[in-house]
Amino acid sequence: MKSFYLTALILAAVLMLGACGSEETTGEAQASPTQPQTTNTIEETKTLAHPQLAEPDEDTVCEYCQMTVYIATHELGAFTAQGIKADGSNAFFDDAGCMLNQERVDGEEMDKFVRDYNSLEWIPLEEAVIVKSGLKTPMNYGFAFFSESSAADAFIQEQGDAERSDLAALDAMSYERHEMRMEKMGDGHGHGESSEHMEQGHSHDGDGMKDGEE
Repeated sequence: MKSFYLTALILAAVLMLGACGSEETTGEAQASPTQPQTTNTIEETKTLAHPQLAEPDEDTVCEYCQMTVYIATHELGAFTAQGIKADGSNAFFDDAGCMLNQERVDGEEMDKFVRDYNSLEWIPLEEAVIVKSGLKTPMNYGFAFFSESSAADAFIQEQGDAERSDLAALDAMSYERHEMRMEKMGDGHGHGESSEHMEQGHSHDGDGMKDGEE
């Protein structure tokens, strides 16, 4: 009789252990169901470039001042700007200030882009980190643009005469230039920028080079 009870206890224990193991396995399966993983891709997080962005060629001239627009590989190509108009057409500018002034002439805004000073990639003007420096840009505005704050800070340290700026400062400077241009045109002195700005800009290629270049 004792052996019968002992056998029954052993069988009961085996059955209980089996049931516990089954419950643990079921619990694990429920705790970690197979689900598709979702991760942010670069395309989801970065600012998408405008699909109609283009590149100037050797014959492109500034829509505002009619001076040469520099291609990306030129030493002054980092300062080229581009606007995309409401009708989808591309307008190129030798310096960012000319782009703002063209909006004044047309009476309508464009999607405005400038080049990152280091990578030369197009970036929206409104998103750029703007630095004012002593660089001789094509129309002597002196503004450089960056997609990263760290790159702008490194540039400021390297140049020594540069500082953070903003779109309002660029707009104010371009407006002053535009008013001077309109005054000159009213006096019958032609359609270009003032002679002072021309001497410091396109008319002397050497003056349009970065600090330290010969």
